[in-house]
Amino acid sequence: MIHPNSSKFSWQIRLSVTVATFIAATLLAPEALAQRWVVDGELGLATGLQGGNPGDSSIAWERARTRIFGGADIHVDETEYEAFGFRAFVEIEPRAAIGAEVRYIRWLSESVGAFVNVTGTVAPRTLIGGGVGAKFLIPLGKKTSLLLEPSFNALPLGSDLPKNSVLMWALFSAGIRARF
Repeated sequence: MIHPNSSKFSWQIRLSVTVATFIAATLLAPEALAQRWVVDGELGLATGLQGGNPGDSSIAWERARTRIFGGADIHVDETEYEAFGFRAFVEIEPRAAIGAEVRYIRWLSESVGAFVNVTGTVAPRTLIGGGVGAKFLIPLGKKTSLLLEPSFNALPLGSDLPKNSVLMWALFSAGIRARF
């Protein structure tokens, strides 16, 4: 039997009280308000030009497929000048395709930004590439804006490429942006 005055017994009691106090303080403490995630959602339409080599070492341009897009830009409230964007799109004519892109966005002001992206289609055939673009916001209210976005993408990989060519998209997107 361990005597209550022994040093081993008092060491165990002190450790138990310390651990219990730490757990209680952690569970009862309010959430820190240092940083929070800010999400801006986007929904709109895009079209433009697409080009590639038709086989004679020139570049032929034609109207790009019209697409409906939806996505979100996510940033920490303490670093509003940079964000990461995620966008999904559905090309609706002349034939359907599904795609997505991931972006790094750098805001130059509250209403003008630039981005680099990795983009592509995943069905029914694949295209993968990267690009650059700009974002322009025209305020419509406290939390909503009109989004205008020119971009240029080069897609060198995939099963939907013209023979011996890189497919290029010069797109213009317009939509609504809302802060959540």
